[in-house]
This record gives sequence, structure tokens and C-alpha cells, in this order.
Amino acid sequence: MWNTAMPNFPQLKFAPVTAFVLFAGAAVSHAQPTDRGSIVVYPTVFDQSGTKTSRASAETALNDILKKGGFKVLDSSVAARVWKAKGLRTPTATRPPSTADLTELGKAIGVRYVVATTVSFHTRSIWVNLGPKTISTASFATSIVDSKTGKVVHEADTEGRSDEKSDTLKVVGSLLVTPLVSAVSGGPKTPHETRAAQIAAARALEKFVTVTN
Repeated sequence: MWNTAMPNFPQLKFAPVTAFVLFAGAAVSHAQPTDRGSIVVYPTVFDQSGTKTSRASAETALNDILKKGGFKVLDSSVAARVWKAKGLRTPTATRPPSTADLTELGKAIGVRYVVATTVSFHTRSIWVNLGPKTISTASFATSIVDSKTGKVVHEADTEGRSDEKSDTLKVVGSLLVTPLVSAVSGGPKTPHETRAAQIAAARALEKFVTVTN
């Protein structure tokens, strides 16, 4: 006859596993950015320097940093239409938008913050050892206005160089959504300008993203 009695296995204890899962879930939830308010990056003004791709990369970097920082970013095309409809003065590299205009824009499109940036690029080729080396510098002049108060809450004049390789790039990399663009030493200028713009954008927004409540 077969013995049909069930073997006496020791009772399994699941409580510690459950507790661990709950703790891990709470940690993941805590790591996610909270909603820190609505914001728009507009206008971004360029001078005659920079390629079309590097200019677009500068705007993308600003938007991505703010999104990663927990802000709800409105598409700049909406701001552009409202700016034009209201007949606000067209800004230039030498005549940035006024605080009053930025405040009016923010109220009209329903965002808390408006980010205005003027961007310029400078690219040159220097001879190093036995070959040429391309170096690009991106310069950002950034102002952020709180449309509720009508005041400037953040200002920064920053630069980024495409050949930077110091520890500061770790901070820059932590703010960006996409990795820093790699640029060949003597290659075309667009990758160098894009990399420089990413660095300058991160420096322009670092204190605002990490300090603003």
C-alpha cells in the first residue's frame, strides 16, 4: 500500500518578503519627480551662429532638463502662436523679451514659469600635435519669470565647451535625459555645438531645477 499522508513540510514565512516588496515600491515611488508646476521654454533666441541641428538641440536640452526635474512642460509652439496673436514685441539677440511680456505670455497660456534664453555659438579649429581639433562654445543667457508674481525668479549666464572632460560633466549628465553627444576631435562642427549646448543648458537650469519648490 502507498502511504498517502502528506509530508510535513516546514511552514513558509512570507511576511519579510512582503515587507521588502512594499519597501522597494516606496523607494521607487519616492525617487520619481513630483509635479513642480507648469512651464514653457519660449522664446529661445539665436543670433546668426550655430547650425539648424545644434539650435534645435539647445531647445531640446532645456525642455528635457525641466521635464526630468518634474515640471510640466508646455510645447513652445503654443506659446509662439499666443505671442504672435498678442502682438508682443519680437525679441532679438541684442534685445531680449521684457519681463512684462513674459508675464503676459505665462498668464495667457496658463503656465507658472516662462523660460527665455538667448543662445550663441562660437566654433573654431586649432592645431594640436599633428592634426586639427574642433572646439565649440555655447553661451546661454537665461531668465525665468514667475507669471503669478511678475518677477524674475532665476537668471544665469552660462557657457559650455565641447572639449570639457572634468568632473563637472557628471553633474551635467545627471540633469540631461539624453547622453552627451560624442564629437570627433577634428570632425564637423554640429556635434561639437550640440555637446556644448547640452552643457550650457544644464548649467543654466541646474540651480533652478534643484532649488525651486
